Amino acid sequence: MKLVIVTGLSGAGKTTALKALEDSGYFTMDNVLCQIAVFLLQNLEKGKSELNIEKLALGIDNRAISSSKEFMLLLNCIESLNVDYQMIFLDSSDEVILNRYNLTRRRHPFTAPTLLESIKREREAMNMVLERSTVVIDTSEYSNKMLSKKIKELAVSEKKEEINIHVQSFGFKYGVPIDLDLMFDVRVLPNPYYIEELKLKTGNDQEVYDYVMSFKESEELYNRLLDLIKYMIPLYKKDGKQHLSIGIGCSGGQHRSVAFANRISKELSYMKDISVYISHREGERHHWT
Repeated sequence: MKLVIVTGLSGAGKTTALKALEDSGYFTMDNVLCQIAVFLLQNLEKGKSELNIEKLALGIDNRAISSSKEFMLLLNCIESLNVDYQMIFLDSSDEVILNRYNLTRRRHPFTAPTLLESIKREREAMNMVLERSTVVIDTSEYSNKMLSKKIKELAVSEKKEEINIHVQSFGFKYGVPIDLDLMFDVRVLPNPYYIEELKLKTGNDQEVYDYVMSFKESEELYNRLLDLIKYMIPLYKKDGKQHLSIGIGCSGGQHRSVAFANRISKELSYMKDISVYISHREGERHHWT
């Protein structure tokens, strides 16, 4: 059985994520208490249930976790059953969650004197879950469509020995993604932005790519980064990690980081037992000039 647990902060997109998994063939259940989840998993895996479920997605938030002990029992149950699982933690900035609740006028499940205080208390309570999650997604700048697409990409791999690798370009001036495992800075390379005929193009254009890679230091930096990533992938897999997020950043996330991210993802796609997908954050956010 393949299992996905969707968790995270209230208002960060759990409902959207579960709907995306349902569209991908998962049987989904939301607001599942940890104790019920343990009972369900034990019976499904031991064949005591008449239900024939190959793909299961459970939505679990702070309301379903009464204590850290209860949460650890769920994790221990999953690991003892040796099921193929991912735990996806959906995060977002306090300001974005605050705006989402103000728009929907829903009541926050964490009771506190103010809405902002509720968000901060929930963040503290969910920190133990965040630390044990296999995937962290910052949905601050995501539309429902973008989040749905990313969740479906994460659900593609069916083999436990596979590792999903997300290569993402970004611009430092727009902030660093919070869900990165590895982050590399390519701002040290010559910037195509200052070349008039390349300024409005991106690293997806051949002219920009050729310019970025034409320098000796670019080729050496690329080879060093690739060697390090290839060295670390088996170590991550040995540690049981099923998702690896790699960020390549430059000033605006339009030229150098895009070229490097494209080249690295292409090279990694040739490796065995690896599922690679790429995204360009600033392009998705319409920051490219």
